[in-house]
Amino acid sequence: MNAQQLDISTPEGRLDAFLYHGVTPAQVAGITGEQLEAIELLAGGDHAAGRYDEAMERWAFLVQHDPWERRYQVGLAHTLQQLGQWEAAGRFFAQALVSDATDALCAYRAGECLGAMGDLDAARDAFETAIKLSWLSPAHAEVRDAAQARLDQVTAEGA
Repeated sequence: MNAQQLDISTPEGRLDAFLYHGVTPAQVAGITGEQLEAIELLAGGDHAAGRYDEAMERWAFLVQHDPWERRYQVGLAHTLQQLGQWEAAGRFFAQALVSDATDALCAYRAGECLGAMGDLDAARDAFETAIKLSWLSPAHAEVRDAAQARLDQVTAEGA
């Protein structure tokens, strides 16, 4: 069901559309999927070029307008991580992990954020989780190796 078929003229109607009909704020605002994809490409380009402030603004826009799209959560989390905003990045990595509980990379990145905040016990748990999840897909062998190296480092630091 799309936004035009629902009564979104009231806050209650919009809430019902969001929660029960899968309508996104982008749909309500008339933003197309193609427009969101174009913004995603710009955000990825900004991130790759090291323009993290610009990338963060674009990723935040995407998350705000399509909060159910996991790619946007991961993009924002990774950009926040690059900006040293560990707590916020960790929250978005956790949200993305909820959407796909098998993503070893999200668990690993969350561990990096936790470690940077000094929560070594939680970082260790996240790295252990990343290692376990990495066995689910051969594509995550590099994540397993990186998580093991970080786990060894955290363990050596006394966590």
